[in-house]
Amino acid sequence: MIRDNLYWNEFYKSEHKDIATPTLFANFIYENYIKNKSVANLIEFGCGNGRDSLYFAKNNLSVTAIDSSNIAINSLKNRDKNIRWICGDFTNSLDICDKFDICYSRFTLHAIDDSSQSGFIQNVKNLLKSGGILAIEARSVNDGKFGLGKKVGKNAFIFDNHYRRFIELDELRQTLINSGFEIVYIDESSKFAPIKDESCVCVRVVARY
Repeated sequence: MIRDNLYWNEFYKSEHKDIATPTLFANFIYENYIKNKSVANLIEFGCGNGRDSLYFAKNNLSVTAIDSSNIAINSLKNRDKNIRWICGDFTNSLDICDKFDICYSRFTLHAIDDSSQSGFIQNVKNLLKSGGILAIEARSVNDGKFGLGKKVGKNAFIFDNHYRRFIELDELRQTLINSGFEIVYIDESSKFAPIKDESCVCVRVVARY
């Protein structure tokens, strides 16, 4: 398993105002799968600086957020004490007894390798309520950074001093179906997560368990 804890701890020592506001994906999930629906709680895998977890909490969801960066989590604990902030590895078995309406993963699936993805999916299956939703956004193999840097696995490279594994949409779709999920929404676009001076192409998948 490849981990970039040192990189992300150093990254989250700074504020990064350019990524302080909620993401387009968070708004997409809220508007289409939360707003005006009986959704009570959400767990975010890989919350980073917490911008999406904070957004969901402000919209009256009970939120649990996990990240492996202790720097990020310790900072977030002082920002909103109503959110349950957990420093941990969401690809290993989690000691969480709650069941959730939504498992939310943005820009985290491409940060873990194939074997870790299996652990991630198992955690989602353990934590989702019956009929619950898994929401994923991640960089595609059609992303502009695909192929840059040192290749370290299938569709996986180390570039800018950290690891990325780019996602094949059809492969992810089949993996989720084989794991017992029903695909509710699936798409790929360069408009999902626009980044200045970068061709960022992402996949989005919403699946029901």
